[in-house]
Amino acid sequence: TVTVRSSAVIQGDLITRTEPFIEEGATIEGEIRQEALDVFREPFPFLARILAWAAITVSLLILGLLLLLLAPRGAEAVAATWRSAVGRSIGWGLVFLVGLPILAVLALITLLGIPFGIGLLLALALIYSVGYVAGAWLLGRQLLKPPRSRVLAFLAGLAILRVLALVPILAGLVGAAATVFGLGALMVAAWRAGRPLPSVETGRSMA
Repeated sequence: TVTVRSSAVIQGDLITRTEPFIEEGATIEGEIRQEALDVFREPFPFLARILAWAAITVSLLILGLLLLLLAPRGAEAVAATWRSAVGRSIGWGLVFLVGLPILAVLALITLLGIPFGIGLLLALALIYSVGYVAGAWLLGRQLLKPPRSRVLAFLAGLAILRVLALVPILAGLVGAAATVFGLGALMVAAWRAGRPLPSVETGRSMA
């Protein structure tokens, strides 16, 4: 907080970060204005956005490669699910994208649900990140179909999404779409994997 006493004389401008308190009788020959510190001006915000973009990109790259390493067949199952159930995948992806935060908030309202709500809110970043890298994998697999390398397919999809993330208008839309597609395909694939295999009846030949 800046206070200008009644006996003060400022022969130039008065520049502060917040609104100053000026006592009656003080003399300010220049103009009075509020400005942020120089460190908050260009090019620092631009560099900060680039560094944040790079950090997020590296984190998503590591997460995606780790998932491909741990579950390569699962990744192909997700891609196959997307090809055969596009509408269902999108629907479930929207449900999880919108429904999980609502579920967490509703859980916080109840006393017993507070731990679950807090845990779910903390897990949302990881859940959405998994959905995003799954969406990148789906995009890359559409471009580089089998027998092309899974890693190359994922890298291609992630590269496209991260380049689009540099565009202010497209960043949010593309990111949300990738998360919806990836989450939905993951959920449908997991549901299919959990279903029991159909029984096959074998006939017995009679002599």
